Amino acid sequence: MVTSVIRALVSRLLPGCQRVALVLAMLGLLPGPDGFSVQAQAMEVAVLLSEAEGRGQRFAEALDAALAPGMHRLVAAGVAGVQADAALLGRADLVLAVGQAAAEHALRASAQPVLAVLVGLRDVDRLNGAHPGRGLGALVLDQPLERHLRLVRAVLPDAKRVGVLLGPDSVLQLPGLPGAADACQLQADVHEVRQPADLVPALDHLLFAGDALLPLPDGLVSGPAAARTILLTSYRHRRPVFAHSAAYVTAGALAAVFSTPEHVAMDVADLLAGAAEPSAMVRKIHPPRRFDVAVNRAVARALGLVVADEKALRERIANGGEQ
Repeated sequence: MVTSVIRALVSRLLPGCQRVALVLAMLGLLPGPDGFSVQAQAMEVAVLLSEAEGRGQRFAEALDAALAPGMHRLVAAGVAGVQADAALLGRADLVLAVGQAAAEHALRASAQPVLAVLVGLRDVDRLNGAHPGRGLGALVLDQPLERHLRLVRAVLPDAKRVGVLLGPDSVLQLPGLPGAADACQLQADVHEVRQPADLVPALDHLLFAGDALLPLPDGLVSGPAAARTILLTSYRHRRPVFAHSAAYVTAGALAAVFSTPEHVAMDVADLLAGAAEPSAMVRKIHPPRRFDVAVNRAVARALGLVVADEKALRERIANGGEQ
């Protein structure tokens, strides 16, 4: 529909040869009038899943719907370790690996560039360590640190100190914390947990001194047992927890900022639309652009807090967290 409207407008405004050239440029077959190609070459993108169902399938379906027609060709490459199409993985211009298992399989089974999605920063770090020198890029689920802290500022406008809980994986984000906290006019009190026995002492310290707690995604401090301990201890101190998933909010955190598989699919569609070749997407870590916010209203009432609706919070985060 959009293409037909554009063609109709072009036919009225330009003479024959120029019309043909511009339409071909719009379809990516010729350089545009300014000398730049709208799409230098359509890529064959092999989509490899970690599992046949679940969030990976949601991502694949959303990407198929979001990708502009006539741009790149998505081809199903199967499931890692079960029914992966080795020939396709070997010839595709780009392997889109959905999940950590798919990324691991793609890096072992194919020499082609790999873009991993629905993975965390810690997964990418491990994959790069296991496969040095490979063409690996990623669009990670981890939210930018400043986005987390903007949520704190949007929900608690008078907050001054935020306790940030790190583990062996999330300590990778430590260098970026001071700048993110300064940008949100917050002081970040950071504590790294190295083993499960360190968790409660760290929580007591952070929750006593801070206005809120932010546990970053980590294998040690994000598991069900650790999350239960975090929520119970924060409830005892009457301090809110800001989390990184809707499930964490359902369990008792006050609020979270997170990206769904559908958000990631739309972000990947944007990356593919702007990429003329696979090298433009690999060896880079892309944060999620689209995100959502969840709030546990029962926790807010228990803490005596009045929290804006999710739409208003998203707008505040986009504007720097200020009300």
